[in-house]
Amino acid sequence: MPSETRTLDNVTTKLIACAVIVACLALGLVGLLVPLIPGLLFLVIAAAVAAKLSPAFESTLRRNATLAGYLDRTDGFVELPLGKKIQVACLLCVKMLIDGVALLVSGVMKLVKAAERA
Repeated sequence: MPSETRTLDNVTTKLIACAVIVACLALGLVGLLVPLIPGLLFLVIAAAVAAKLSPAFESTLRRNATLAGYLDRTDGFVELPLGKKIQVACLLCVKMLIDGVALLVSGVMKLVKAAERA
């Protein structure tokens, strides 16, 4: 009987994770079109959840140093109590937003320097 409950929990967890992935992908795609929603943030969240479900996808994501850092920060996330999960998720979202702004500023600075040379 314990193995049946364990299988059910595993299937339930995977279904919930798939629903989160689909929702984040939908919000991410809408966010790419509508500037009020941070689309890339939701796409990264979907990728992080998908990486926890698929080891092959996780190894693909780990080839990127930035994404590997986010994946490292989510290790042990499942074992945390709900309050800590919410705290970690919020802090990761803030870090992703800060990293996104830093990337944007760096790209703009490269464009400005290229324009000055021309």
